[in-house]
Amino acid sequence: MYSYKLKSHPNVNLIEHLRFVGDRSEELVQDKNLKYICRVTGYCHDIGKGTLYFQEYLKNPEQYLNNKEGDLKSHAHLSAIIAYFNLKDYDKEQAIISYIAVLSHHGKLKNFKEYMYIEKYEIKRLLKQYDAFDEEMNIICQELNLKLLSKEELKEIIEEIEDEVDEFNDKLNDNCDFSLYILIRYLFSILIYSDKEHAIFRDKNNISYDLPENLIDEYKIKKFGKPKLDNIRDLCYKDVIDNILKSDDRIMSITLPTGSGKTYTCMSAALKLKNKVNKDMKIIYCLPFTSVIDQNYKDYKNAIKEIKQVDEVKSSDILKHHYLSANDYKDEKYYYEGEEGRFLTHNWNSQIVVTTFIQLFNSLFSNKNNDLIRFNTLANSIILLDEVQSIPYKYWKIINKLCKEISQELNIYFIFITATQPLILGKNEIKELASKSDYYFKQCKRTKLINLPYEMEKEEFFSFVDKIIDEKKDKNILIIVNTIKLSQELFKYINENKDKNDDRKLVYLSTSVIPKSRLERIENIKNKESKNIVVSTQMVEAGVDIDMDVVIRDMAPLDSINQSAGRANRENRGEYLGEVYLVKIKDNDKLVAKYIYRDDILLESTKSVLKDKDVIYEQDYKLIGEEYFLNLNKNKSNNMSDKLEKDIYELEFEEVSKNFKLIEEQNKVQLFIELDEEATEVWNKYKTYLSIEDKFQRKNKLESIKGEFYKYVISIFKNKCKENIDNNMGFVSKYQLENTYDNDLGYKTEEDSCLIF
Repeated sequence: MYSYKLKSHPNVNLIEHLRFVGDRSEELVQDKNLKYICRVTGYCHDIGKGTLYFQEYLKNPEQYLNNKEGDLKSHAHLSAIIAYFNLKDYDKEQAIISYIAVLSHHGKLKNFKEYMYIEKYEIKRLLKQYDAFDEEMNIICQELNLKLLSKEELKEIIEEIEDEVDEFNDKLNDNCDFSLYILIRYLFSILIYSDKEHAIFRDKNNISYDLPENLIDEYKIKKFGKPKLDNIRDLCYKDVIDNILKSDDRIMSITLPTGSGKTYTCMSAALKLKNKVNKDMKIIYCLPFTSVIDQNYKDYKNAIKEIKQVDEVKSSDILKHHYLSANDYKDEKYYYEGEEGRFLTHNWNSQIVVTTFIQLFNSLFSNKNNDLIRFNTLANSIILLDEVQSIPYKYWKIINKLCKEISQELNIYFIFITATQPLILGKNEIKELASKSDYYFKQCKRTKLINLPYEMEKEEFFSFVDKIIDEKKDKNILIIVNTIKLSQELFKYINENKDKNDDRKLVYLSTSVIPKSRLERIENIKNKESKNIVVSTQMVEAGVDIDMDVVIRDMAPLDSINQSAGRANRENRGEYLGEVYLVKIKDNDKLVAKYIYRDDILLESTKSVLKDKDVIYEQDYKLIGEEYFLNLNKNKSNNMSDKLEKDIYELEFEEVSKNFKLIEEQNKVQLFIELDEEATEVWNKYKTYLSIEDKFQRKNKLESIKGEFYKYVISIFKNKCKENIDNNMGFVSKYQLENTYDNDLGYKTEEDSCLIF
């Protein structure tokens, strides 16, 4: 028996790694027509590691990297050429895709045209690397049923690849669907997933799909009792479940009022759908903000814990993933952290994944290796998009087209969930599962929106707030304004002028306050131990589950106004009608809202649908919302979607990634606030871990404290920051707190009115 000596990684035989990646790639791909390309691509992806140069590098990395010929250890390009050579007679198009995937598998996908030319110095290096192939490569190729080309064939194939890629690129001028874009991302994702899985674990990480389809049914009964025919939540739930069992559509919607139980309803619908199609399917539940994720994740986790009767819920049953979540992963036997935990969490190795829009859309549009690796896990999934109205309208058209095509290509079901359904898809393109949606909205009589038609200067607004506070002494009041500066001024004004006999607690919320304090304040409001007057920025709209009597909201786009209204009389106190006052604050003859919502279409569409309406009752919110989105759709620009569509047709992966930004980049910096002893402890750990020389160990250690660390971190605009920034992080020590951080209002700065949230 032959004794293999070539290595792919320290202590890993090259043939073992190639065989695993090829076999695993073939297993992961669903389409039988793609199994051969996946196997061959996997077998070839690291075959260039069989050179003397790479083997010497493995034995002594530091010494070899200092050598002037250090770049000869590179292996991706030679491997890519051999992959093409082995596939070209089978399918030329698939051979080109394999070439691109292998060539890029240690980095990102570039614009397709960048693969067209191979520089002369690169050809020279490839020939030199070929000459350094170990004789064992012939045995490995025989074992894997691969062809190892001759040196003359290598020269010919290099020229052929340039010609084929050039010709392929010309054909893209006539491309008019997303199939190639989806296919390349899918095959690339499978390759890099299989490669990293073996490098990290030396084994497969499969999950068992055993969550019962009646999980939510049983949990709801245990928590709320048996369904009642006169309960609006139970009616909505039954309606949606009945319809999903009858639907054969790939793209569906659930349009229900705020507080009607959408969180449980959509998850139950997904579980029923999975059972109906009788297939192992991942359920990916997406929300627009990290602040909302924790509560919904906790609800689903509690359901699994209760119904499965377990003390600890496995990560393979449900996991949470966003940029602040810990990369730890628990199963029945092991606890994974560091590189292993990061791989399993980042690649959504679970039956239910609770994540953000950003993580999902990065998988769909980013060209980065770190985002693309989980693209393959979207295949055979049910994707729930909650609060879908938060997707910017400039991307509606591209998301419409991509959802329709990818749902067919990768067997994906989409469910769009909201109280105000945007026109991302036309009525003939999406199946509404809440068939009596209009009826449910008509039954909602919890709030009324009072639209004050006149504009107010700041002083007038403060007087108006004073009047409401004085008139409604027995009510919980929430005031939402658009800038931190204004919110802080208002808080100080109320604090100085509030009647001393008014025992309501004055609470401040904005992102100038560290997350730990914000969460504590929100919990205190929810506990209802006292009545409250809450001053906040629009951050309170992002799924903050508090129930107030009166809401005052500065002008905003209609979907934001609806979110604010959802904080009033949330629990439906019988005859009481929550009041939502819409005001229009101006500064220097300009609406403050225009400093924040700079896209005029949003505010103009809102003003248009609210024109001449003094009072709007909740039962009419849906009608007004539909009118708003119709107006928005009529006046919106499709320029960005059209550009993205063109770039996708032409496989401009870099351009697509650059132009799809769900959240616009802002020139902000992060500050750690050393507010208490726990903060001191975690900051000291951070400094210690930051000094670790080994970058992988350093990264793992820093990630282990991420959850605790970011409780004390705020983001502010760079030009407002007084502190020095080092390693992308500023620090406010406990000795600086008096001058820098206010216990009520948070970070002290001379803010102008452009600072938001």
